[in-house]
Amino acid sequence: MNKYRNVSLTKETYSNLEQIAKKLLPNSKLSISKTIESLVNEKKTILSKKGEI
Repeated sequence: MNKYRNVSLTKETYSNLEQIAKKLLPNSKLSISKTIESLVNEKKTILSKKGEI
């Protein structure tokens, strides 16, 4: 069983993720997958604190 999934992104969204990745770790190369993972985890934490999930 595979623990990974693929996602399709518009070119604009991909570009936005590249910009965000540079801000999250300015001196390192953060992959798009890890950038998405980081953003999702951050949002999930916020929603959990609000009791929304």
